[in-house]
Amino acid sequence: MAPRPSTLLRRARRLLSPGDTLRDRTVTGGVWMTLVTGIDRVAQLGLLIVLARFLSPHSFGLIGLGLLSLAVLQKGLRFGVDAALIQHESDDIDEYLDTALWLGLARGTLIAGAAYLLAPVAATAFDSGGLTDVIRILALSPLLTGMANPGAVYFRKDLAFDKQFVYRSSGTAAYVCVALGAVLVAANVWALVAGIVARSAARSVVSYVIHPYRPGFGFDGAAARELLEFGKWIFGSGLVLLVLNWGDDAVVGLLLGASSVGLYQLAFRLSNAPATEVSQVVSTVTFPAFSKLQDDPDRLRETYLRTLRVLAYVSLPVAVGIAAVADAFVRAFFGPEWFPMIDALRVLAVWGAMRSIVATIGPLFRAIGRPAYNTALQSLRMIVFLAVLLPATAAWGITGTAVALVVSAAVENPVAVVVVGRTLDARLSRFPRSLAVPLGASLSMGAVVVAVDRIGVVPSGPTGVAVLVTIGVAWYASVLGAVYRTSGLDVLEDVAQVRAGLE
Repeated sequence: MAPRPSTLLRRARRLLSPGDTLRDRTVTGGVWMTLVTGIDRVAQLGLLIVLARFLSPHSFGLIGLGLLSLAVLQKGLRFGVDAALIQHESDDIDEYLDTALWLGLARGTLIAGAAYLLAPVAATAFDSGGLTDVIRILALSPLLTGMANPGAVYFRKDLAFDKQFVYRSSGTAAYVCVALGAVLVAANVWALVAGIVARSAARSVVSYVIHPYRPGFGFDGAAARELLEFGKWIFGSGLVLLVLNWGDDAVVGLLLGASSVGLYQLAFRLSNAPATEVSQVVSTVTFPAFSKLQDDPDRLRETYLRTLRVLAYVSLPVAVGIAAVADAFVRAFFGPEWFPMIDALRVLAVWGAMRSIVATIGPLFRAIGRPAYNTALQSLRMIVFLAVLLPATAAWGITGTAVALVVSAAVENPVAVVVVGRTLDARLSRFPRSLAVPLGASLSMGAVVVAVDRIGVVPSGPTGVAVLVTIGVAWYASVLGAVYRTSGLDVLEDVAQVRAGLE
């Protein structure tokens, strides 16, 4: 018999109640981070849909190439200071904050200066004359970020995600307001540029409003070496991620041009919104939580595996749903110039599902002090990705680029499962068992939604998309309800067990 609504409500309240234990802070932190990322993503996607009515794929491509050029410098100068502070065993890291601020300022200044000088080189490489000025103005963003209050790292270290919510949301609000206002004045790429710079400025200002730390002038060389020693693996991982996260955009820009970059990037954002945000929530919340369990292998193993299943319950149906409604969604909300991204959107949704499931791996290895494991796995994915990327893009355009991502993940994920299983001393059979129910329910949901869409019983336009989404949600919930009635498997119980493991 399925639990009554009142019972579910009481259990939900119990699961979400705040407290002083690691368990309570982690669960409450997860709720806050879900709110942060959910609001952030909905606002940004809503803005992108509006801007797509005003701007061409070429304008989106210019901003994409500008961010790509900046990312090369940001990843190349990634010190990993925040990760080192969060992973530090001591709860009190005040003695490191002055040094962390100076490292942040140095990094921001180096990135901004290099971006200004190298902008013409990028513009020439991508054959986009307007790109030089775009990169130079975007370079203000890392400079402003480097000025932020390093004390804000406590929000993540201490799982104080209510304050992280305020910090992140301030930037999102600035981005949306400035970009929307700017596009109404002048419908060009500068609306997006202004929004991005405003986001960094707002977060830097708010970081000093909501955290009491005030900068000093001390710089501790020993502290800097300690932070950078941990950060060297984060740096290495960052270089690999640079290729994985931006290599596709670079190849699309070089082979197909700025307009194709705009199509590809919007398809990526739409398809990977759930994966990106789920990954961010998981990484932000589980890294400090796993760090506190690093000396208790049994609790760490059980908590990790249950976290994996809870994550699958959320991310898999959303990714499958995006693939199922891709055609109807694009035709309902975008103009004809955006229709070429539909096939890429479907393939990228598969990539999003694969990406979200392994989102727990990086935080786990960083938490137990083995970031090199994560770098090695990412390097494997990078090698496969680069081997497939050029021929696939040349053959099938941006859809081929998306295929390269899926192939690379299909090779990396099984290896990652083996490495995690050995690290946690967990039987490998537990991993597919953790995914079986949410995967089966999600695939059946996708099949039903596609069938309903194909037979033409729903209207076209936004109303039809809403109907398809409603059918998908209802089907997925009914399948989980049937599983609960027949086997007793309960997602809320999984959440409760994760919480208990953190107690």
